[in-house]
Amino acid sequence: MLARKPDLVFAALCLIFALVCVLFWLPRDTETAMIEVFRRQISMGDAFVPIVAGTLMGICAAIHLVMTALRKDLYDTESAPVDSAAMAFLIQLTLVVALSLAVMFWAGPLAVELFVVSGSEDITYRQMRATYPYKLIGFVLGGFALVFGLSALIEGQIRASRAILALITVAILVAIFDLPLDSVLLPPNGDW
Repeated sequence: MLARKPDLVFAALCLIFALVCVLFWLPRDTETAMIEVFRRQISMGDAFVPIVAGTLMGICAAIHLVMTALRKDLYDTESAPVDSAAMAFLIQLTLVVALSLAVMFWAGPLAVELFVVSGSEDITYRQMRATYPYKLIGFVLGGFALVFGLSALIEGQIRASRAILALITVAILVAIFDLPLDSVLLPPNGDW
């Protein structure tokens, strides 16, 4: 049981953090509720995505907490929870996430700089961020890099099937969040 203590503490802290976020922080920190109804038009409120993310984080933490607590001692190991291999993996993981987020953040503005007609120098990414293809380019490229990079890192090899899976994953996210809701700006467009 002592070998599982770091897992139990981590899962409990994640669960507490998720509960605090969903129940206290997010409802008080956002201007609108999860769902907004204005003149019979239903749209996502400011709190929708953060509360969904916090709820999913809480569910995952609760599952991890229960599974770790119920796990048999057959799976306990005496090795250190963090060794040099684990630290190397965490560094690689951090680099993949950081590079993917950088691609997500800068792909749209770079595309506007490269592809906007040369006679219109005063057009900025902020003006173009809600138009196709500029509204999707950062999310698609960064999301692809994130999903593909993480799956390649975890598997230890680059496979074409993972590239296809990354494209499908990003397409599903675009279909869920961008297509049905006109007022939604996919990340990072809201930051510009």
